[in-house]
Amino acid sequence: MKKTAIALVAILGSGISHGATGVVESTGEFQINSSTIYLSSIGVPANARLDGYNLGTFDTSLGQTLVLSNWYFENYAYNAGSGSDNWLDGSNTATLNLSIISVSNNQTLTQATVSGNNRTWNNSPDSVNLLSGLANGVYTLVTSVTYTYNDWNGSSTSVLTSSNNGVATATFTVVPEPATSLLGALGTLLLFRRRK
Repeated sequence: MKKTAIALVAILGSGISHGATGVVESTGEFQINSSTIYLSSIGVPANARLDGYNLGTFDTSLGQTLVLSNWYFENYAYNAGSGSDNWLDGSNTATLNLSIISVSNNQTLTQATVSGNNRTWNNSPDSVNLLSGLANGVYTLVTSVTYTYNDWNGSSTSVLTSSNNGVATATFTVVPEPATSLLGALGTLLLFRRRK
């Protein structure tokens, strides 16, 4: 997957906390028919932006597909000042939140690698058929990632804190199946025959 090292620092400061947490990258790998496209909600300037993207028009009766084959997520948490600390460890979680027409299909992200204060995540299971069960129409795919990190609370313990990388949406269209189109055409022909 294309990856550009970008340091996006989001300081979450309240009171004495100087710990830093943030998201470096949040990118979906989409299989559109036989092509692969990477769409990023955060990071990778070379990728198209997921928010506002039109994924296209699909006719499932012709075998056309729209599959989210992976979601790559990278975040960090570290000590950014005296008397404070944030960190990530194996107990932290990340979830890809997906919804289409208010139907959720959340995906657990699995920690894949550790590099210093950064962790990378991928979705498991690996793929989601976004056209599954959809009738004809125009749809909006809503995505976000929620994640946890350990936040030092000023004593010897930490608070498990949740955050979110923000919502990004994309649209796509499912078109009539040929059988439906054929019925419409036959109805029109019958209407013309009656008028003659």
